Amino acid sequence: MSLVVLCPLAMEARAARRGIRRHGGGAKVLCTGMGPKRSRRVEPHRGPVAVVGMGGAVVDGIEPGDVVVATEVSADDVSPIGLPQSEAVAKGLQSAGFTVHTGPVASVSELAVGARRQELASRGAVAVDMESAWLLEHHRGPAAVVRVVTDTPSHELRSLVAPARIYRALRTIRRLTPVLSEEDF
Repeated sequence: MSLVVLCPLAMEARAARRGIRRHGGGAKVLCTGMGPKRSRRVEPHRGPVAVVGMGGAVVDGIEPGDVVVATEVSADDVSPIGLPQSEAVAKGLQSAGFTVHTGPVASVSELAVGARRQELASRGAVAVDMESAWLLEHHRGPAAVVRVVTDTPSHELRSLVAPARIYRALRTIRRLTPVLSEEDF
């Protein structure tokens, strides 16, 4: 079965589709919508899936433009979901030249800034997003979560450079999606 790439935002899905078209690959890209409500409406897929999009780092040492591959995802209302393919996915992306970090990703229902970011880091998360745990809550096949970092504790999203970081993240999504479609989930 070919990979299904789940992108929460339309701009992420466009970037992923462009990458697939330019570099080949048989992955199918779906735009799922942002947040827990929309994520929970997405029907689980039977084959391999990769949740791909932007996210925020909650710990120091991860910079805007870096890639985070989740070892597990969780949310306040979703128990941790382990992602055993994370090591292989991370190695594939590193081999393709990306700066990759691995660790738990926390899914939240609204932007995590300031104290909320610190709280998530104290629980062991390295990054945060707004969809992954809910998208994978009922998925039973192989899965990966790959987030390109747009903001960090020292570089909040609400700044004048945010549009440039988002543009950079979208370019990275375009480049990494073909690599994911070649991975053997």
